[in-house]
Amino acid sequence: MELIHISAGLPWFWTIVSATVLSRVILFPFSVKQMQGTAALAPYQDEITSIRDEMTAAQKKKDMLAMQRAALRQKLIYQKAGVSMSGMIVAPFIQLPVTLGMFFGVKGLCDGTVPQLANSGFQWVPDLIAADPTYTLPIIATVLMNVQISVSMRDLIGSTPQMGHIMNFLRVLTTGSVFLLANLSSGVLVYLITSISAMTLQSIILRQPAVRRALHIPIIPAHIRQPAPSMRDSVKYARQWWRNKVEEARAAERR
Repeated sequence: MELIHISAGLPWFWTIVSATVLSRVILFPFSVKQMQGTAALAPYQDEITSIRDEMTAAQKKKDMLAMQRAALRQKLIYQKAGVSMSGMIVAPFIQLPVTLGMFFGVKGLCDGTVPQLANSGFQWVPDLIAADPTYTLPIIATVLMNVQISVSMRDLIGSTPQMGHIMNFLRVLTTGSVFLLANLSSGVLVYLITSISAMTLQSIILRQPAVRRALHIPIIPAHIRQPAPSMRDSVKYARQWWRNKVEEARAAERR
């Protein structure tokens, strides 16, 4: 980041914005690769979900033979779809270190290692080291988190049926994150806002049919898409999940 600041002569505010956008550009091919695999597997989701349920049941029974049979069936489906299982696993793990590295890198700079960040070069956010006393940046970051989650919920193909409910609960949790984000330096919040905005824009762009065709991402038919659950659906799911856990615990006690 300091290299960008020195070589390009950018103020620190725009240095953080530029470095964040650059990191998203570097990760873009991995995002596309993951979407290609997810879209290719979309027609087989019912089979994959059934296999995962079998594997979970076999794991509880410690039936290793049944788990191996289910794993083999899953591998054959991936081969039929032309998707590499290792590629689908590796892509998120490549993106995570870069994202965390950027976060902690910016945080390290703003925690005092670079005093020049106190003069950001941007009038609306003059000091990147200090927290935002107006709460403007934390509120913007929280709103964008909710927008990103809402956008991502339209791309649930390939996810477990529970993922939509998990994302709904994340939306609820993010509403209280304003007070946590208010403790972060303004520079970190600038990074978060830029990163979330870039990811949201990427999701919207990669949803366009012309873009998907150009990048060889299969267009998913509407009937295959999983409808995003409402908050009411998620509350019902949470209640049923709790009842099931209570019944399982009671059944275990009776054994």
